[in-house]
Amino acid sequence: MGAKNLSSSQARERLAPVTAHAVATITDLMQTAGPGRHVITTVVRPRNAEPVTAYAWFDVFGEGTDALWSGVYADAAAVAEVMALAFIVATGSVVLGTTSPTGEETVRGWVVDGQTLRPLTAEQVRHAFHETLGPETPSVTYRTAFPVPA
Repeated sequence: MGAKNLSSSQARERLAPVTAHAVATITDLMQTAGPGRHVITTVVRPRNAEPVTAYAWFDVFGEGTDALWSGVYADAAAVAEVMALAFIVATGSVVLGTTSPTGEETVRGWVVDGQTLRPLTAEQVRHAFHETLGPETPSVTYRTAFPVPA
């Protein structure tokens, strides 16, 4: 029997939980990022297709429940959309670059593992960046990623 065609409303109903989970995951990551200027990049590498990438800059002022977030909502929404695609195709990665209030630059990374983000160690992030971008930048510190609550 052939593939079943879904109506657009049926497709939306099936995608809604994945999209909601992606939004919650990206929101949790951004809220856990800590103080500083951040750039979050999400990349999906579907089989037999070009990679899909989205990024968003955001600032976090303060810590914990008193922290304030500032950024462009549309950019964060695009990151969540790419995250939803990553959850659907079960492949992708997230990178969080941070400049702390003291000027320290750090990079953390996660890979998509099913419908969750699996934190990478500092060495795994360093290795991935070295393969992709070439020689290391001495001013950047690679850090082990923190668990993302969603």
